[in-house]
Amino acid sequence: MDKTKTKHNTEQLILEAARKVFIRKGLEGARMQEIADEAGINKALLHYYFRSKEKLFNHIFEAAINGIFDGVNESIHEEGDVFVFIETFVSSYLSTLQANPFIPNF
Repeated sequence: MDKTKTKHNTEQLILEAARKVFIRKGLEGARMQEIADEAGINKALLHYYFRSKEKLFNHIFEAAINGIFDGVNESIHEEGDVFVFIETFVSSYLSTLQANPFIPNF
């Protein structure tokens, strides 16, 4: 496996583990060691990819918010009346919340 693929896989592993820990503990309750343990990596490697818990959280949160905005953008471009727009938007929004249950906490 080449370095780029390995880096991407490790980063994805960290993001998935961090998302789980943040959902369970929140930003304040989560610890970098706990995220590293969840990902099955050492803490030094976690800090190599994400220098702080806040940067890691921001990365996850921004990706989730972008998912909502992508849904809004998709809804705007739907053909049909306002009801089609609303249905598409709500469906996209609920899917994003289901994938990222920590969003309503803000």
